Amino acid sequence: MKTKYIDNEIWLLSRLGAFQRVKIYRSDAKAEDKREFNEALKNHLNQLLKSEYFQEVPEERHVDNIQNLSEFTKQFDKVLINGLNFGVSQKLLNLYLKYHWCLDRIPTPPHFPVDSIIQNKLGLKVIPWTKMDGEKGKEEYLKIIASAKLQLKDSTLSNIAELELKLFERNM
Repeated sequence: MKTKYIDNEIWLLSRLGAFQRVKIYRSDAKAEDKREFNEALKNHLNQLLKSEYFQEVPEERHVDNIQNLSEFTKQFDKVLINGLNFGVSQKLLNLYLKYHWCLDRIPTPPHFPVDSIIQNKLGLKVIPWTKMDGEKGKEEYLKIIASAKLQLKDSTLSNIAELELKLFERNM
């Protein structure tokens, strides 16, 4: 029961974090269709976690997984306005992985959730992650990751996921 509870909380926090700043649902979407979409999305992420992220995943494969997640959501056109773009997909997957990593369930993820908070902390011009779409969105995302890698060189931390944990502070 405890594991199921924590898994549900991770899913809820990941979904809320990824969907908080963007309107994804069609105005005429039915509640049952939304539930089906969310269940399918949760299952998709769980499958990714179990099939790939139980071991270290190369950066290129991780970026492919983000793109594939975005493509996966396009089949839910009766629920979603346009599926989840690259920015929303990266936030969802990266948050999901971050929570599991912090619980020592998986090895260090290749990236971290990119949002305006971390971009500010890295001293970057903020690019709205909710608007990162297509090839340009992927390029913008990878520039932010590259910037974090440069800053990592000046620290005693071992990876950019740790750097993000150090820089991120919830405003309370």
